[in-house]
Amino acid sequence: MLRKTGIALILAVILTAGSACAEETKSTKETAESQAVPDAGETKETTEEQPVLDAGETEEVQKAEETGESREAADETETKESEEGPAKAEPQFENLWITNPELMFQLNRSELDGLGQIEGKVYVFGHRSPDSDTVCSAIAYAYLLRQLGIDAEAATLEHISNETAFILRDAGIEAPPILEDASGQNVILVDHADYVQSAPGLEDARILSVVDHHGAGTVSTSAPLVYDARPIGATATILWMRYMNYNVPIDRQVAKIMLGALLSDTSNMKSETVTSIDREALKALSALAGVEDVKSYYDIIYKEALSYEGMADTEIFNNDLRSYESGGTKFLIGVVNVYDQEQAMDMAERMKAILPQEAEAAGVDMAFAQISIYHDDVSYNYIVPSDDAAAEAMKEAFGEEGKFDGTSFVFHPGFSRKKVLVPKLSDALALHPRE
Repeated sequence: MLRKTGIALILAVILTAGSACAEETKSTKETAESQAVPDAGETKETTEEQPVLDAGETEEVQKAEETGESREAADETETKESEEGPAKAEPQFENLWITNPELMFQLNRSELDGLGQIEGKVYVFGHRSPDSDTVCSAIAYAYLLRQLGIDAEAATLEHISNETAFILRDAGIEAPPILEDASGQNVILVDHADYVQSAPGLEDARILSVVDHHGAGTVSTSAPLVYDARPIGATATILWMRYMNYNVPIDRQVAKIMLGALLSDTSNMKSETVTSIDREALKALSALAGVEDVKSYYDIIYKEALSYEGMADTEIFNNDLRSYESGGTKFLIGVVNVYDQEQAMDMAERMKAILPQEAEAAGVDMAFAQISIYHDDVSYNYIVPSDDAAAEAMKEAFGEEGKFDGTSFVFHPGFSRKKVLVPKLSDALALHPRE
């Protein structure tokens, strides 16, 4: 008896579904009632009578609504929407960006409004012993600010290197003037955030902004400022992002010096500091600058970086020099680029001879020369310490990683001053603070 009843039920369901789908079936009162859309009072009863639609059948229901083949399933969907209420609207931030980009650009630019009324010229400059990234970024930021109505001028703190001179000359841009004293001036710092690396009189200047890709420095101000520091390959990349955020076109000449700065500071994108953002900046800037063969352009820059013609050894050491302090110990690190190991060993001997006097002249406790080989697939560092205390600091910092040949600690492959050498030395010196 149960078996017969079950079969009867199955046949009844099949016949009911068939009658709902067949166009030839005559309309009856029962069929009309079963297909009618329930009102709010009948929702529960209708839901029990209609077959339940699972998530995997959504596409089939859509087709059924179009063809009229399954009105019951469509009614079920409507019933569920009636019970649950209207679907919640998704956030429209992405659409806002697409439909009203000008609003987003205005919001990005508004950060400068918080600086208030700026009276007088704004000087934009990088660190002492200026490299290409610090000089070119200062020029690029000053140009951007002028497009936004701010009277900005790029400056340097010392004479530029042969490499930077080539990048500017190739782009048709003059080298910025040297700023002797920042006292009482409106200033913006790029590529650094430390007093010891910055302009004389900075403590008495009005600091409006800092754009950097290093760690948090010693510079501080009680007034509001725009602070943009990111862990990426070059300050030039941050400036490229700011141009994009402000929707300001980049001049071809400016794009070329920004490209040169990016390639120089990342050793043709081989440095461990390079990020996906730097790669996007490289593609955009090379296109804007009209540089199709980036490698050939970098090769020229690199050769210029190796040119120390007419420079004394002390000038070579100070050409790309930074000052640091950790655990009460003050120290210098100067980067010198060479082409091969033979040149590296020769330069190491020359640096060893001058490092003690350079440390004494600068009033620091120790100094290091980082002699670097970075080209093609060749990568070496020769780290020359100024004295026995500096050598012990290197051993504390790197253990057995670097082989000491009596003059230099040799590392293969080489590494970044910013990302490896400075943090490791700082940690080692902090373990033994000076009284």
